[in-house]
Amino acid sequence: MFGALFLLLCVGVACQSQNPAAELEINEFSDLAGIGVRVGIVDPDLGPAGRYARQVLANMRPAAAATAAAIEKNIVTYESHVRALLDKVLRHEVDAGFVYRSDTLKVKDKITVVEIPASFAVAPEYALARMQGINTPAAALDFINWLLAPERSKLWREYGFRPLSPVSVLTAASKTTTSVASAAAGSQALPKVSLTVFAAAVFYDVLPQLVKAYREASGVDVDLEFAGSGKLYQKLVQGAVGDCGADIFLSAAPSYVAELERRGLADSARTFMGNDLVIAVCRE
Repeated sequence: MFGALFLLLCVGVACQSQNPAAELEINEFSDLAGIGVRVGIVDPDLGPAGRYARQVLANMRPAAAATAAAIEKNIVTYESHVRALLDKVLRHEVDAGFVYRSDTLKVKDKITVVEIPASFAVAPEYALARMQGINTPAAALDFINWLLAPERSKLWREYGFRPLSPVSVLTAASKTTTSVASAAAGSQALPKVSLTVFAAAVFYDVLPQLVKAYREASGVDVDLEFAGSGKLYQKLVQGAVGDCGADIFLSAAPSYVAELERRGLADSARTFMGNDLVIAVCRE
């Protein structure tokens, strides 16, 4: 009996040693530097959230260089986009992850949000553009203008985004296509067209709600493809435009949109939305 009891105690100690972070509490940002804490970020080459996380650590130097180095050492995974990282947080595969505030709202009852100190924090901004050489440029521009309209600000905010203001309306749609406002007023319906939007994963919750409202107002079908901004950018550069891809690109990194415009692959670019980078910690 004594031997069995001794064996159980040994197994218990072994299990604890295999999971040193099991009883760690992460209540503030500096706790990410603790021994055994498993931190996750997005792969900086695949999604801007990873680059924002790197920028936070860079902002800590030289004032908090030791803490930054300890957090860097604790990074154990690099995910393809924020949603994949948040899933790992929820499954307890990591103890904390650098994510966007907007992504935390849908699971706010399952996670604790830890704020990044203002002196280190970054201010993520998002951009969009219409792709060149598409079949329905006027309809694409109309949808962009609709997304940017002040009437949509409330919904964006409900999903954790910060609309940037003022955002100017883009060049009016061509004479062959009326605006959604005119169509909604019953003056003339838009021609039956469809649009394809490549969108960063950060827009996964809010964009379907906006598309539903737009479809009801205009009759235009909008198909959505979500992925990391870097992956979508590469597809666009390789020719995934119009019938072969996207009419509009919503990126979590303005740099991708700017580069597409510089290459002559996109126009009507706008930085239109802001967000916050925070730390997500799963509740027990």
